[in-house]
Amino acid sequence: MMNISKLTPWFLFLSLILLSDYKVRGSISPSSERPQEGGIFGFKPKALFVFGDSYADTGNTPLIAASWRFPNGITFPGKPTGRFTDGRVSTDYLAKYIGLKTPIVYKWGRYGQPKGLVKKGMNFAFGGAGVFETMFKIVPNASVQIDSLERLIRRKVYSPADLNSSVAFFSIVGNDYLTYDRRNGSEQGRPALIRRVVKQILLDVKRIKDLGVRKVLVALSPPQKCLPLLATPRGCDTNDTSTNLHNSLLREGLTKLNDEKINKNAKSFIMFDLHNAFATIFKNKGVPGVSTFLEPLKACCPTKRGKSCGDVGLNGEKLYSLCKDPKSFFFWDNVHITDQGWRSVFSLLLPDSQF
Repeated sequence: MMNISKLTPWFLFLSLILLSDYKVRGSISPSSERPQEGGIFGFKPKALFVFGDSYADTGNTPLIAASWRFPNGITFPGKPTGRFTDGRVSTDYLAKYIGLKTPIVYKWGRYGQPKGLVKKGMNFAFGGAGVFETMFKIVPNASVQIDSLERLIRRKVYSPADLNSSVAFFSIVGNDYLTYDRRNGSEQGRPALIRRVVKQILLDVKRIKDLGVRKVLVALSPPQKCLPLLATPRGCDTNDTSTNLHNSLLREGLTKLNDEKINKNAKSFIMFDLHNAFATIFKNKGVPGVSTFLEPLKACCPTKRGKSCGDVGLNGEKLYSLCKDPKSFFFWDNVHITDQGWRSVFSLLLPDSQF
């Protein structure tokens, strides 16, 4: 999910200029704990590939995007890193769980970063992406992101052995629906769109598996009506019909894919239940021993509709406000999650790990 200003080809030129001095920003180091030998994947992955939107993007967006401006990154690492949050996102916490550094973003990795770094995987996720074209027209959708991995495989950047020891994270959780709403789509037409979106997700994750990746972790949708952007003063419905239809169809489809017994009877597709985690955090106002969110639907960095945290006016005036303590907020802005929010989500979904 992303809110981004008009983009120009200049960001490509700027990216190339900065490339020679670029260092991997905001990478989260592996946990000091012993890496997960089995865990949810049943083996110790040596590489992580990521496909998705701004919930998973760690810096693929162009340098003119709001995610590269203060106050993003104030919690970690202390400066903007291209993440739409104050610190880490889902990709960072998943990499830590696996025992890897955050994978390099495709924007930089495709230009030939050190081979050892690239071998640990790559993040193709891009803020604003959906499975189809979204309101952010130049953003690569999930299929295009997978095309990028396929090109690297054809170039022999990754061998079959590399892929067989890897896992993928697929996290597309709402931009197709936000785009539908922005274009004044009808409620009558929403179920048909949901079916199309889920069908495409299933095609996409199967394609990732068919490229040779051993296991694919697939995010279920969080409660779509519970974003600060959409929630009302009374709260929100964590069991809205649209989100439930999306997740029930996705669960059913992933179960069928697993029943096809790909990869020697192993369960190749794993569901990552963001819906249950978000709903639990909203209900309990945090996670005991991890976090407390007195107002879980309130944003730390709220903006007016159509603006992003970090946006400034023509005279440099801030178009956002900022809370004093991001750790006391689940939501960073009207759409995205704080570092502490993601830490809480992963603490619920992977309770035996230290985050």
